[in-house]
Amino acid sequence: MRSDTQFTSPRAKARPACQTARTAACLLGLAGLAVALMVSCASPQVAAMELTPIPTLIPATMVPSQILPAEPARLSQESYPAGVPSAQAGQALYMDLCADCHGVDGNGQVPNARDFGDVDYMRGETPLDFYVAITEGEASFTDAENEMPAFRDVVSSDERWDLVYYVWRFATSAERLSVGREIYTAFCEECHGDDGRSQTLDAADLSDQRFMAGQSPSMLYLSVTRGRGSMPAWQARLSQDERWMVIEYLRAFSYDPQLIVDTVEVPAAAEPTAEAEPSLCPEEILSQANPFPWDDPQVLAVGQPIYQRECSECHGDDGAGSIARAGDFTNPAVRGELLTNPGALLCVVMEGRNRMPDFKDVLSQEEMWQVLSYIASLGAP
Repeated sequence: MRSDTQFTSPRAKARPACQTARTAACLLGLAGLAVALMVSCASPQVAAMELTPIPTLIPATMVPSQILPAEPARLSQESYPAGVPSAQAGQALYMDLCADCHGVDGNGQVPNARDFGDVDYMRGETPLDFYVAITEGEASFTDAENEMPAFRDVVSSDERWDLVYYVWRFATSAERLSVGREIYTAFCEECHGDDGRSQTLDAADLSDQRFMAGQSPSMLYLSVTRGRGSMPAWQARLSQDERWMVIEYLRAFSYDPQLIVDTVEVPAAAEPTAEAEPSLCPEEILSQANPFPWDDPQVLAVGQPIYQRECSECHGDDGAGSIARAGDFTNPAVRGELLTNPGALLCVVMEGRNRMPDFKDVLSQEEMWQVLSYIASLGAP
């Protein structure tokens, strides 16, 4: 017999309660797991510990100047002379301000005073170094009583430059300037000019106060010895002392050394003569003729790259000359001289002429004739 009330088994009645309980347990389990994860991922707690101070060798209260010697002061702004400094104008200033310590002859009278006659020392310094020392003074780490004072407020900037170049006179002499002038006239004047103001685009202006004040004799010596830009190396053509003397002379383009010149009669510089050039080579060279035909295409093909490598920097890719007074090989007269007197031109290539370097240790005689053949073709009609 069917009744409207449905029968529910005890198991069915108990199922919702079980599900509820199971769900609650699961939720509690997840919550516990989350807490456990949070605890395990948290940064470990480090027990507080006292930091060990780093020991210092110098008390923090010590004045810095007591720790290490201070470096010499440098100018915050460099000042260059308005005109040409004069060694003669600096003489009276030197006698009044400097001679008591450095001596009348510059050899140093008190401990630690510089000996301006020490050529090795002077060659390593620049005029700007001396100007800074005169302006700011120099501290002595061993003799505080003989420290050099600053003359910034004692004499003007231009007077300090006069002092610099009076001091410079102690490192040279009228005789050395005279020889240096002869060397300069013979080898340097055609590019740098008789007044040092440069005749070619890349030649240094030796009258430029800012440039020359920053150049020590040693710097200039390296440039003259090794060559620089289009200037050839002079190591093989001038002795060490000749290079130093020409450097002492060219320095005079940035100041007036008249005081030095007045002490000794300086002879006029000897003019180089064209007749003296061939004597550099023996007759067996001067009498040589080109062993190749002048217009041999194979010889010209070999001579062209030699020319480009060794000659074009001064004479130009086309031979017309790229610097002042470099021979113009496109001039038919040059070709005529080469064809008429080839041995003399071979001698020039071997031994050099004026500022042109020698190639006797660079090219073989065969290569010299090949390049001379190519040069002759540049002036061909």
